[in-house]
Amino acid sequence: MSVVVVGAGIAGTAAALAASRAGARVTVVDGGAGASVLWTGGIDGEALVSDEAQSVAAVLDVLLGDCTLVTSTGLRRPARGRDAALLDAAMGPVGVVRCDRPGWDADLVARAAGDAFVAIDCTVLRHTDERVLPDADFAARHDDEARLVWLAERLREGLARAGLRVHALLLPPSLGIERARADALSKLVGVPCGEATAMPGGPPGLRFERARQRALSGVTVLRARATGVERAVGRWRLHVEDQDLDADAVVVAAGGLVGGGLEYQPSEAMLAAALPPTARHAFRCTVDGPLPLGAHGRPLALPGSLFGVAPESLAWPLGRDGNATMDRVGILCDEHGRVAPGLYAVGEIVADAPRTWLAALDSGARAGADAARDVVRAPGVPGARPASAGEAPASRP
Repeated sequence: MSVVVVGAGIAGTAAALAASRAGARVTVVDGGAGASVLWTGGIDGEALVSDEAQSVAAVLDVLLGDCTLVTSTGLRRPARGRDAALLDAAMGPVGVVRCDRPGWDADLVARAAGDAFVAIDCTVLRHTDERVLPDADFAARHDDEARLVWLAERLREGLARAGLRVHALLLPPSLGIERARADALSKLVGVPCGEATAMPGGPPGLRFERARQRALSGVTVLRARATGVERAVGRWRLHVEDQDLDADAVVVAAGGLVGGGLEYQPSEAMLAAALPPTARHAFRCTVDGPLPLGAHGRPLALPGSLFGVAPESLAWPLGRDGNATMDRVGILCDEHGRVAPGLYAVGEIVADAPRTWLAALDSGARAGADAARDVVRAPGVPGARPASAGEAPASRP
């Protein structure tokens, strides 16, 4: 059994790991950075997490479970999980470490977060350039064990000077890139230490990339972009730039509008200064094939005008009933992510699915395990006919 996964974000990674653990031979087609590397470290969503998703999260240095995170502006918010470097601030008192870093004001964070938070003086910067380094570069310095030991000593000294008994220490995004260093630092200091949530593109997204590389060490990863998928002699054929890959099952996890799996391409974009020859949907999937797009539980309708639809009608706040098409458009599939026998869609490319990290993790893990078990029978066998290009499968509820 062979499975090809298109995309290496959280949904694609989960699908690949789940399929591999189920005994499939897996190839991941990685077309480059997507929305997952913009992850800020918190996990939200209401998905019921499967056993497959729990095991995938464990190898990605992700902690699932209810927690309280703190943003760099002092907002405390509940979450369903977190990057392992982030602090769970559910219990106080919490010391907020003063540090002359861009975007970090410990006194502001402590005032905004509440009475259980207090700013404390500690030496965190060791070199002058660290006042201006980007978060990712600063965090990478704490991959070094000696630097982490040095930081632990400075934090202990700061706590001793302040004479405070705190439950935890909150730091700016700084605790490692190769892997989360919060647990090691906590053991050295003697109290839990962790980061506040980062801005998009900060250390959590890079830590996810490193954890993904380690987790997929036993999986074939092809650095290329998939352009199309089609049924071929009882199997599926994926077109990847200058080659084709045949597989028993294909899992499309190419991301949504941010990740690159979907494109906004209205009719009026066909020609710069002339009437378009035909009307077309405002969105397209960047992987051509029998992957019907829809939203609100039904296929996309062609615009009644050659100039397409009014763009403002697709997005918030003018979208239908507050659920804008731009937020919900994607591939129509059933509740298991199945578009056709052996063809799956997962993550943000799925129509009407929650655009959350937890939902992407869970849908990818479930579909990957199903794909490894899916027997793609030859055309003509009852119950195994793949959907044609113009045929929509059962929509997601």
